[in-house]
Amino acid sequence: MPSIFSPYRICPIGAHVDHQGGLTLGRTLALGTTLEYEPLDLPEIHLVSAQFGETRFLLGETIEKTDWARYARAAALVLGERLKRGMRARVDGPLAGAGLSSSASVGLAYLKALAEVNDLEISAHELVQMDFQLENGQLGLQNGILDPLTIVFGKKDALLLMDTLTAAVTPLNDPPQSSAAWIVAYSGVSRELTRSGFNARVAECHEAASLLQLGAWRLADVPPELYDEKKDTLPQNLRRRAAHFYSEQERVRQGARAWREANLELFGWLMNQSCASSIHNYESGSPILVELHELVSSTPGVYGSRFSGGGYGGCVVALSNREQACDAAGSIEETFRARHPELPARVFIPEMGEGLCAQALAAQEQE
Repeated sequence: MPSIFSPYRICPIGAHVDHQGGLTLGRTLALGTTLEYEPLDLPEIHLVSAQFGETRFLLGETIEKTDWARYARAAALVLGERLKRGMRARVDGPLAGAGLSSSASVGLAYLKALAEVNDLEISAHELVQMDFQLENGQLGLQNGILDPLTIVFGKKDALLLMDTLTAAVTPLNDPPQSSAAWIVAYSGVSRELTRSGFNARVAECHEAASLLQLGAWRLADVPPELYDEKKDTLPQNLRRRAAHFYSEQERVRQGARAWREANLELFGWLMNQSCASSIHNYESGSPILVELHELVSSTPGVYGSRFSGGGYGGCVVALSNREQACDAAGSIEETFRARHPELPARVFIPEMGEGLCAQALAAQEQE
């Protein structure tokens, strides 16, 4: 039975800006969704999950928002009449709702598998846009393309600089003999972005753009000079949302330069500043994530950290000195679990992995 591995992703700098067409940084992990599948000569999808059980449904059926298979239903709706047959599949993936974009990971896996069993040729950029349609159009999450763009184009040995307005991707290769390591600190509190304040923040960003410039839909449509000129005319909450966007764009640019120069101290500092802006300007941090971020960033060997995902739950991602990473991760987990024994917290050092399309090309070459 063929299988697809669709990785999770981290975003160290460039949070809350993709829905406004901003610049962002991201990379893929060797951790993600595994989907084993085979074609069915029926217009049905049969799914099995070790975590959620079994389900089956017809192609084109209406999405039930509380159904664990809603991403598979949404994938079938996005592909629509192009689907002539369904599939039987088994899906597995750790840390759902942890802030590592497990939703885009599983959505992309379903899209790719359904395309393959129906002999559909879909380009990498088409796959990104289809996942955007899946989450935004079918499931109502007003996100941008950060998650699918990172997952589809990820590289094991590079950080990606992405322009979410144009979908341009520039790999920033890891410096030779880099002393960098990444730490993921999962709080044990999962989140569902469609039920959080995520969509409300997106709407506020759109409103700020329209007030700054007539006809503007996204903050990326408003030149920074015009923002500087008119920012004091915005209501306080909208001024804060816009302040986060424009300051985060500058942090992404500085972060890209710092990564090229192997300046890990500066990169970590920028991560901390990014998280501070998420808390104070974007107002997205939950108390448990703020506490975890402060713990992580104050741990010896850690250069800096920030929320991963929407900041309403999930995890904190940190940049660390490789030699101190194991001790740092152990200290963070021990301290946080002592404070919150009721939470299934987990702290680990993930390996980096290839993106979805890079893995598919490698598999083809092996064949």
